[in-house]
Amino acid sequence: MKSTGVVRRIDDLGRIVIPKEIRRNLKIRDGENMEIFIDLDTIILKKYSKLEDVITLTGKLGRLVNELTDYDVIITDRDHIIASYGENFKTKKNEVLSNELMKIIDERRLVNEKTSIEITSNFKKDGYFYILPIISSADSIGLIILFSENELSNIARIVAKMVDFLICEQVDIS
Repeated sequence: MKSTGVVRRIDDLGRIVIPKEIRRNLKIRDGENMEIFIDLDTIILKKYSKLEDVITLTGKLGRLVNELTDYDVIITDRDHIIASYGENFKTKKNEVLSNELMKIIDERRLVNEKTSIEITSNFKKDGYFYILPIISSADSIGLIILFSENELSNIARIVAKMVDFLICEQVDIS
């Protein structure tokens, strides 16, 4: 564990303010959920990801979609790539999302076009994208990204919506 050198007082309601600089560096947004862990005399705060509980499912769905459609597939939470399949993205799992993808999550924007998109801070890809925000319990919790260097068929939309439905069903059960 790394010390930040920051000391904060707990107020009478039990709250602690996390300094703005730390929130900015860790990309913690206002209103975002934090998970609390304890270990002996240590409290650990971690950004909460609803998709963490269904990570095995997302991996299996991503691999299945890639095998059946030959589209490259990325499934993300709000910050990281949690599943990636296909020649272009197979090594991108666990990498931090670009600001461009984070903005798509925040705006809940559907992308269905030939374009150039920055996937991570040091990896940009040109081609055909179908990007569907994963919305669960009114929260935008991640993205399903289908990619091809050739034009995507209508199957891309159907497959992405099916994956979205299955993930949301599992997230809402967990």
